[in-house]
Amino acid sequence: MSSNPTILVVEDEILIRLALVDIFEGAGFVVLEAGDGPEAIKLIDTHADNIGILLTDIRLGEGPCGWDVARHARSQLEDLPIVFVSGDSADDWSEEGIERSVMLAKPVPDAELLAAVRNGLQSTVGSSGR
Repeated sequence: MSSNPTILVVEDEILIRLALVDIFEGAGFVVLEAGDGPEAIKLIDTHADNIGILLTDIRLGEGPCGWDVARHARSQLEDLPIVFVSGDSADDWSEEGIERSVMLAKPVPDAELLAAVRNGLQSTVGSSGR
């Protein structure tokens, strides 16, 4: 497997997801992508050992939402950094109780998105595994 970090990108809007994949592949990440909650959960279940960070939208259509995906990921990867990106769910972030996560409001400039992901990865490298 690659020594580059792996990011799971969960976004139901195909054009946005493709743009995110381009951004992260261009920055040297290995990208796993999911278009909905069930697909994301399946990828987490099969690739948990390789996922270094989760970036997810909140509203993902039918089925599990981004909050649910994040909780499932944390049930397997307790220290996984999570970046939420949403156009309308930022106000719910503190109520949802997903610790050690970041919420960014769409639209997010590419540089800000990359910085949030890199900061999340750096915070786990130096953590003592709480």
